[in-house]
Amino acid sequence: MIFALAVGSTAAASAQPAPAQATAASSEQSVNLIAVQAGRERLPEHWLLEEGVLSSSAGARPLASGLSWERPGEVRVTLSLASAEATAASLVLGASHLGFAGRSGRPFVEGPLFGGATRFLEARPAAAGEELSARVVRTAAGRVEVFLRGELCFEGPGPEGSWGEVALRPQRDRLRVTAWSGEGLTPLPGPLGAATTVWRSGDGANTFRIPALIQAADGAVLAFCEARQGSSSDTGNIDLVLRRSEDGGRTFGPSQVLWDDGPHTCGNPCPVVDRRTGRILLLATRNLGQDHESEIIAGTSEGTRTVWVLSSDDHGRTWSKPRELTATAKEPSWTWYATGPGAGIQLQHGPHAGRLVIPCDHIEAETRRYFSHALLSDDGGATWRLGGTTPRDQVNECEVAELEGGALLLNMRNYDRAQRTRQQAVSRDGGETWTEQRHVPELMEPICQASLRRLRWRSADAPGVLLFSNPGSRDGRVALTLRASFDDGATWPRSWLLDPGPSAYSCLAALADGSILCLYEAGGYREIVCRRLEARDLDL
Repeated sequence: MIFALAVGSTAAASAQPAPAQATAASSEQSVNLIAVQAGRERLPEHWLLEEGVLSSSAGARPLASGLSWERPGEVRVTLSLASAEATAASLVLGASHLGFAGRSGRPFVEGPLFGGATRFLEARPAAAGEELSARVVRTAAGRVEVFLRGELCFEGPGPEGSWGEVALRPQRDRLRVTAWSGEGLTPLPGPLGAATTVWRSGDGANTFRIPALIQAADGAVLAFCEARQGSSSDTGNIDLVLRRSEDGGRTFGPSQVLWDDGPHTCGNPCPVVDRRTGRILLLATRNLGQDHESEIIAGTSEGTRTVWVLSSDDHGRTWSKPRELTATAKEPSWTWYATGPGAGIQLQHGPHAGRLVIPCDHIEAETRRYFSHALLSDDGGATWRLGGTTPRDQVNECEVAELEGGALLLNMRNYDRAQRTRQQAVSRDGGETWTEQRHVPELMEPICQASLRRLRWRSADAPGVLLFSNPGSRDGRVALTLRASFDDGATWPRSWLLDPGPSAYSCLAALADGSILCLYEAGGYREIVCRRLEARDLDL
């Protein structure tokens, strides 16, 4: 069993900021966090507040307080678990954990507040139904202390700055919380924009992952993802699905299956629109459902990864059957292969205007080195061929944007764990070759996919704008952040928090009306959410 009094960044994406009258906090003032919840217009689904006691029922998502821990003080909670078996129930603060691990129930701490590594504590395991008190202290001297049942279990140096948002997460258990309070807490600004849940895990598939987003030539917004049928695994029975929005991403129609190949894996959606014809091309990959990624990389699988394209000539209402491109899109010496995920682009300027560019990645069979590359079409998607590969390895999932002078910028997931930042490369020949590969210190990442999109071109009145989204953390897939560059990706001076909680893959779309959509994985892969932002609200 696991019972985690987790001090971690797992606030729900849909949680509302706490009311202002309940969150005026300082290090001298204690905030009753149960009273904060009482002041909300309504609690999230599966949470109840009766006679001063908070309780969760099966399926409850995390309950965020809307407060982050910024100054010396302490956070206290008294709670009990219904079963205390196979759970990950949490008190949440940043990206750290205080809890009870596995079937042994041994208490532990881990994460930035406690030096990073997992440390087991000398304390009695939790029992089902036991009322358990926990207290985490941030001292004026900058140290962290942990008390369980009133006894000091851990002490050590704490990090400077914010210790993160306070929240509760029942995860696979039911919580009963009789006391919850703290000092040194500050109200968090609410996430920008309006969010709509597009897919929810369990509604037609075990898990929905790998979002992709485009706007069709008729103005409709098309959201794509993988519907993982049997489990949340990257392999097995996985279908490609689509939902369509006719109102700019505010609401979406029913889910439509584009590619169901029985027990096999159809995934990595990467759409692009040919603006000359309105045709939509959806690049994707396939492998046998029984073949795992590690086996494909090692060359021990029954099959391999293959590359395919689907197309629509009616703005995404109907689709062609998948057509295989492997012979021209993949070298025989490559094992693993992925299109996107995210979206491709069509070049608008220069000698290659009209070219379709799909960002991809692959692994070499003999060296097992990871590289990013491009897939190109100069005839509206009728034929496809390989473009250039990055000069250095340790990069894979990527997205591409056209720069002001006609060059291309490739932004890549980075596997160099010594530098938890994105990498980028430049092409000055339409994606045929890539050079100038480097790390981007301003774009931190926990090793995760990200999105890159042009919002607008430079004009006499305003600079051009590139947008970038990813989990804004080096330690975990949390805090989905939007960033803006006004110099073609050289610097990223502006940023906005889109979701403080668990958040992973994302895909941006800049709509014709000037608004911005971000389709992303939220709530620990429990949802795919579309967040709509107005450019004027961002002052861009």
